[in-house]
Amino acid sequence: MIRKGHLYLKNSTTANGGVVYSLNRGGGVAIGGERPALTAAAIACLFSAGEYKDDLVKKWFKYCKKAIPIGQAGRIGHDEYTHFYYSQAVYFLGDDGWEKMFGPTAAAERLTWSAYRNDMFEHLQRTQSVDGSWPSAGGFSVGPVYSTAIYCTMMQLDLGTLPIFQR
Repeated sequence: MIRKGHLYLKNSTTANGGVVYSLNRGGGVAIGGERPALTAAAIACLFSAGEYKDDLVKKWFKYCKKAIPIGQAGRIGHDEYTHFYYSQAVYFLGDDGWEKMFGPTAAAERLTWSAYRNDMFEHLQRTQSVDGSWPSAGGFSVGPVYSTAIYCTMMQLDLGTLPIFQR
């Protein structure tokens, strides 16, 4: 089953490196139909399956690095879902995983957990409501309880409390 899932994700990846929602009936994938949230989830899934050096992971990371804003005020739709999976992927990547995966890279071009964490956590602090929750915004969220649960889970990654989130 894992092999079939991997093949489906491979077939759902465009030349741009993003994962589309579903395969076209004709068997192709349309460039431009990529979903950052699904691409981030694909990385987290392959990492959870122990696939850290897969070529798809590299392709997906390059796509996500361009497509997912970190710590910005603008929303891309389904931010909570996107960052729930993207934070896990970047956490597993750590601070030296980018260079292990892609070779020597200028510091400004690397994706690291420390940089992601700092930018994202500053953003979360700025957008947190007085009561400690995060609001649902723009109709893209299930609601403040969901948003708050997702963001609190992300902020706990460093603790490695859940076995699934341990490096």
